[in-house]
Amino acid sequence: MVACLLAGALLLASCSSGPSHTGGSGSGGRVGPYGGGTVTWAEPAGPGPAITDIFPFMSLQQYSVSNAQQFQDLMYRPLYWFGSGSTPALNTALSLAEPPVYDATAKTVTITLKDWAWSDGQPLTAANVLLWMNLLKADATKWAFWVPGSGALPQDVVNVTAHGAHTVVFQLNRDYNPQWFTDDELSQITPLPSAWDVTSARGAPGSGGCGAAPYSSVTTSLSSSFQLSDTSAAAKACAAVLTFLSGKTMAGDPGTYATNPLWKIVDGPFVLSAFDASSGRAVLVPNRAYSGAPRAQLPRLVEEPFTSVSGEESALRSGALDVGYVEADQVPPLSGPAFSNGTAVAGRNVSFLRDDRLAPLYEWGINYVAVNYTNTADGSAPILKQLYVRQAMQSLVDQPALVARFDGGYGVPTYGPVPSSPPSSFPGAGTTNPYPYDPSHAVSLLSSHGWHVVPGGTSTCAYPGSAAGECGLGVPAGAKLSFTLVVATGAAGFAGQMKALASSFGQAGIHLRLVDKPYAGVVATAAPCQHGSRCGWDLADWGGGWTYWPDVDPTGEDTFETGAGSNVGAFSDPTVDADVGLTLTSESASAMSAYASEVGSQLPVLWQPEPAYSLTEVRSGLCGVFPQGPTLALTPELWHRCP
Repeated sequence: MVACLLAGALLLASCSSGPSHTGGSGSGGRVGPYGGGTVTWAEPAGPGPAITDIFPFMSLQQYSVSNAQQFQDLMYRPLYWFGSGSTPALNTALSLAEPPVYDATAKTVTITLKDWAWSDGQPLTAANVLLWMNLLKADATKWAFWVPGSGALPQDVVNVTAHGAHTVVFQLNRDYNPQWFTDDELSQITPLPSAWDVTSARGAPGSGGCGAAPYSSVTTSLSSSFQLSDTSAAAKACAAVLTFLSGKTMAGDPGTYATNPLWKIVDGPFVLSAFDASSGRAVLVPNRAYSGAPRAQLPRLVEEPFTSVSGEESALRSGALDVGYVEADQVPPLSGPAFSNGTAVAGRNVSFLRDDRLAPLYEWGINYVAVNYTNTADGSAPILKQLYVRQAMQSLVDQPALVARFDGGYGVPTYGPVPSSPPSSFPGAGTTNPYPYDPSHAVSLLSSHGWHVVPGGTSTCAYPGSAAGECGLGVPAGAKLSFTLVVATGAAGFAGQMKALASSFGQAGIHLRLVDKPYAGVVATAAPCQHGSRCGWDLADWGGGWTYWPDVDPTGEDTFETGAGSNVGAFSDPTVDADVGLTLTSESASAMSAYASEVGSQLPVLWQPEPAYSLTEVRSGLCGVFPQGPTLALTPELWHRCP
């Protein structure tokens, strides 16, 4: 979904910790190598708080891995948990429900909830699932992962009904691929307690009237400009509940996160004990009423914020952190493959952390440079629409060299929409490069299509037209292979990689003008073109590509399908659209393989290597931490002291 790209650009330590310590911000005293005390985990470094929202129903502006997988999910469990070992597979043990059951038409889905309870003693029931679904239906446009269209939640759900306390039945608008619907739709649901079904802090549980309303009674209308209006009384009641929960006295007041009694009602393994809204420092303690197994054994978990990478490194050096992360340029380079037998390979550790364990974490995602096919400001759109131009560009991306030079060997290539690693069961994984690095091939492609190639300069179109040997439809004589590349600032290695890319493109006379912007500025720039806008950007790289979460299946309905919400450059290809449609409806492995092959070859974006999400450092004395999950979720309830 849209917000997934936000998460990808953040460097987040996503692991566990070791013995307790005396650390920053009064994190507690070290009491011994194998027992007691506080465990401290480093939040991602940044100028402001990494944690900014406690309410699982987040807007796009609030969505981040820090808020979701590494904070909220510790307290409020999603219906289905993904991440099993080092794979993104469904984890039934950590899910709130048994695996969904689809009928023969794949249009009816039955979900059986486990015997689970909230920390206030109330059972987890079908009404808690209905509360989420009704809120979503009433105000879907405020949900970070909402996209228009009939094949997206909640539009693809015709009805949701409770059959007793522990059974929920979904009726779908068509027959979908069961794996896709589970991995990409049911994955988005977080049951909410009835105590939250209120419109005031003192309201009686359920008094908001949303969770008890039939799903079919929540009716809305959506304008052509995607403005949603609630048309029924039930929809208005649900909208009022959502307004309260996300409002200034609830989720909008971070200063009360640790004291507000409603946020204390959890079904996850932890509950918030203290929170500093100014820094984002969070202290969590075990939920003693947790229904899952195992229950948390750590007495206190601190998520420690840092305003800079250097500050985090200093804390790591001093022993003030149990778990942190190092930069790729700090550790000895890794030689050889990044994965061996499905496990991420760690090389030698940095000398000042010899007693810690280095463990690279790779997210379930892909990395790329976005391409804009709608720029009318400088005439670049007709050029970038030429597949041979993108093929020439891709032939100038030396992925292995970029990984070795800027990622210290801790990186994996991206060759298409299905990640090459971590390992998964998805067919079509990009393990073969359709456009290997070959500057001579890039020059030949351009020359054979009517360009006067000037290595080290700027190539120009010498033969306009759409016949063989000519530059292509809409490309005028004298057109230049000169483009702006908007890149995110803040990481020295990433900046170096972009300069190296520009230098490599110059070998074929493709001139890149690098324009630096803060991460948020790049994301704002590389947005789908609005009607009447000149969309004046050519290429953009926010440094994170796309993370497949909470949509785990690597399908393209969000990114590469015509009109998709995160198809930022407005790529459009009828064959790709048809292939995307098949991945949503067909259970055949050939559907995913065909889609992956087509997108990989058509180059809607320029593929670039995916660096390790973090090089995590874990102090000795803690077990149950590894393997780290590629969905970037924390599971500290599995951590335990060991000799």
